[in-house]
Amino acid sequence: MSKDILCYRFPNQEIARENGLFKEVSLTQNKIDGFVITDFYKKKKFIFQSSQGFERKPFHLKKEIPYSITEQSYMDYASMVLRLMPTLGVEKIVLSRIKSTLFSTDKAWALFEKLCSTYPKAFVYMASSEYFGTWVGASPETLLETHADSGFTMSLAGTKEINSNTTWQKKEYAEQKFVTDYISNILNEQEVASIEINGPYTSPAGNIEHIRSDISFDLQKRKAADIANALHPTPAVCGVPKKESFDLIETVELKDQGYDRSLYCGYIGFVSEKMTKLYVNLRCCQLTENQAHIYVGGGYTSASTPEDEWEETERKSETLSRIFDLL
Repeated sequence: MSKDILCYRFPNQEIARENGLFKEVSLTQNKIDGFVITDFYKKKKFIFQSSQGFERKPFHLKKEIPYSITEQSYMDYASMVLRLMPTLGVEKIVLSRIKSTLFSTDKAWALFEKLCSTYPKAFVYMASSEYFGTWVGASPETLLETHADSGFTMSLAGTKEINSNTTWQKKEYAEQKFVTDYISNILNEQEVASIEINGPYTSPAGNIEHIRSDISFDLQKRKAADIANALHPTPAVCGVPKKESFDLIETVELKDQGYDRSLYCGYIGFVSEKMTKLYVNLRCCQLTENQAHIYVGGGYTSASTPEDEWEETERKSETLSRIFDLL
């Protein structure tokens, strides 16, 4: 019997609601035609196999409670990372954390629908499976979009409140340029053609805004899944250089704190030969029994302070928490 749940809404489109089964597949399997979810660490990839009809099945809720770090522990780890960055040659790194709050799982459907109506320009989803539990999110960031031979992606970084009367600082522009340069280099390595960059410019995402550049290109017969795997994880969720920042994240978060990003910062969406729409899994939460665990991160450069980045993660968590208060 099909017990898994998948509901999603691409920006400005109708909601899709499906029952079926998520199936774990090889990370190297790139002949994909359907809905896909990956984790941050490139260890797991899930493909959704849809069945006919839809009904509201019971949610799969993990019994393990994700680890929520205290503010003081976050400050301690962040200070340590800032000291290590020059030694390891890391120019930028994204540290993440979980903010846990009480939430009635009976409101999960209302949460998904409210996210759809509140954030029409975001990719909104709810997915529930025995493999990973139940996740809900509203991501503003495209990893890869393709139509026929045309490809599109974006570089997104920096965060501030809309109408805050503050201006972007050199730190935010430098952080966003890391992402743009990284994407350009990866696309060149993938031997795509006609790369065009529009930006940077300020882009709103709910109650906050980011610095964004749009990047378009010609696929040159390259497979969308190959390009997505090459881009992931971008400096927007990992760092620069990729290997050194990735290794440091693994050490600080996964090994020292015992905290797994899981699906947070992986990619999610639809892949086919004719059309691809993949998003970075940001502004998301995992639901457990009567709790919501919001995953948030902040980008560190040499100009960062732990206090400012903590506040940035607090602002990002409001994409979801402010919706909780409306339900």
